[in-house]
Amino acid sequence: MNWGNRIVLAFVCFIAGIFSMAYISMNTEFSLVADNYYEQELAYEDQIVRMRNANRLEAGPEFIVDRQNLKVQLRFPEQLAKQITGGKVKFYRASNARHDKEIELNLGSENTWEVDVASFVTGAWKLQLLWTDGQKEYYQEIDFVI
Repeated sequence: MNWGNRIVLAFVCFIAGIFSMAYISMNTEFSLVADNYYEQELAYEDQIVRMRNANRLEAGPEFIVDRQNLKVQLRFPEQLAKQITGGKVKFYRASNARHDKEIELNLGSENTWEVDVASFVTGAWKLQLLWTDGQKEYYQEIDFVI
């Protein structure tokens, strides 16, 4: 093989490499942590206040993962449960925003909230718990693995 053929072969390999990298980058899925991250960043001071409120509680919610029955449960102390006027629970999946789920916080019997996680993707999750007592808002994050 002469040097002219080697130069042509090098150009062909280079062009094939560029096209394959362009194809891979065009088909790679990516998602932002949040759609409205700028607004959330502006309101982060409020989030810090919510987290401080949750940390100052004498007894916060107890988090339980039942891996045999694939259920997640939050158990609130009776005094705290009586004060809750609303809230929501978000299951946040850092690797893919399509798997995120948000559910209203409605306490059942014995001041518990329970959800079936059998349909959730296995791996690392973050439970983002936000509730209010009408006067203050509270926020807590709990990392867990299914």
